[in-house]
Amino acid sequence: MLTCKQATQLMSASQDRVLTRKEHWSLKMHEMLCKGCRNCHQQMDLLHQLGPEWQKRLEDDKQGD
Repeated sequence: MLTCKQATQLMSASQDRVLTRKEHWSLKMHEMLCKGCRNCHQQMDLLHQLGPEWQKRLEDDKQGD
């Protein structure tokens, strides 16, 4: 079973690469039992999705000055 620290490391890695099957299922199993890590992963995914939109808005604001 993963520790929360290991789980968050895998969450972060999943933003940059595809996890192996073992990593993926280890993370899923941990998240089934750990609400904190489940919430953390959802928040990381949301930030990853919002990043490009935020960057675009910053660039648009700079051009508008």
